[in-house]
Amino acid sequence: MKKILFSGYFGFDNSGDDAILKAMVDDFKKLNIDIELKAFSNNPVKTEKIYDIKSADRFNLSHLIANLKETDLFISGGGSLLQDVTSTRSLAYYLFLIFLAKILGKKVYVYANGIGPINKPFNRFITKIILEKVDFISLRDKLSYDFVKKLKL
Repeated sequence: MKKILFSGYFGFDNSGDDAILKAMVDDFKKLNIDIELKAFSNNPVKTEKIYDIKSADRFNLSHLIANLKETDLFISGGGSLLQDVTSTRSLAYYLFLIFLAKILGKKVYVYANGIGPINKPFNRFITKIILEKVDFISLRDKLSYDFVKKLKL
């Protein structure tokens, strides 16, 4: 059985991010293959109940590491996760998960993401370094495509 782990802004009652998780879960379930789906969430119990998948606390470092070790594919997905307009802390969190997954030898997909704006030079630098290591990137809009192109990815 293959294990797929999702990361995003899940479990915060944000309808857009919840719709992204639902779409990803539904798409994988339609494949009708032997997989286990799990998501990092701010509210793992609620996420498990709503989406009928496993879930883990997104803020518990030992849970993050243990779940990343167990997964076959890590999907950082949906929404505008990689930007520093909201805060550098948010960008650092998502980049850390991607970095950790790659250190652990996992396949990483950045899926349907809006990337940018990333205004701080160091943040752009570290984003480029980490995104160069991922296995697949899909973007949700032309602005993200232009930004990624500017990063020379």
